[in-house]
Amino acid sequence: MQAIRRLIGIGFLLVPLASGTAAAQSWWALTYQPAVPLSNTKDFTDGFGWRGIGLDYKRQVKENLALGLSFGWQVFDQQTDEVVSAFGVDLSGDQFRYVNSWPLLANVSYFFGSPGRARPYLSANVGGYLMEHRIEVGLYAIEETNFHFGLAPEAGLAFPVQPNVSAILNARYNYGFSAGSVGDQSYVSFGLGVAWNHGY
Repeated sequence: MQAIRRLIGIGFLLVPLASGTAAAQSWWALTYQPAVPLSNTKDFTDGFGWRGIGLDYKRQVKENLALGLSFGWQVFDQQTDEVVSAFGVDLSGDQFRYVNSWPLLANVSYFFGSPGRARPYLSANVGGYLMEHRIEVGLYAIEETNFHFGLAPEAGLAFPVQPNVSAILNARYNYGFSAGSVGDQSYVSFGLGVAWNHGY
């Protein structure tokens, strides 16, 4: 719970900053973000994560360069009877496993092309992931929540659909370093959505 309160506090500090600096050349983007678990995340929940959402803010600082913030939520789940080693114990029986991941990232993005046209971009994200791992076995549930420092390279495409509105496609490799008793976590998220932009 302390990690959750810390994450919420950081978010409340950063959102007014973003709102206050929102100038003519900025954007807000809302995307649907399904994801594919990898490595340790896949070992815990081996299933495509259809539930995901992202909110991004970017502000242009140079002609093709922008600084921004990214928030999100991805959910992975699996029902299985395989034995799993988690939280320092081995568990067997019919299980429901869940991973909730809340990224809170700062980023720098480089846009190719010219405003008003389709614009590929590359982003480097850094920050953290608040991740909850939960296993339910019968009437019992075990869970652990940690804040994982993480990195996330991203590639995307923004193309205008009307003045100051663009469609967004992107892919992001999310990597969180180990925290608590939970090892490194990784997954690839795919964004599809819309950006309300000015100057892009």
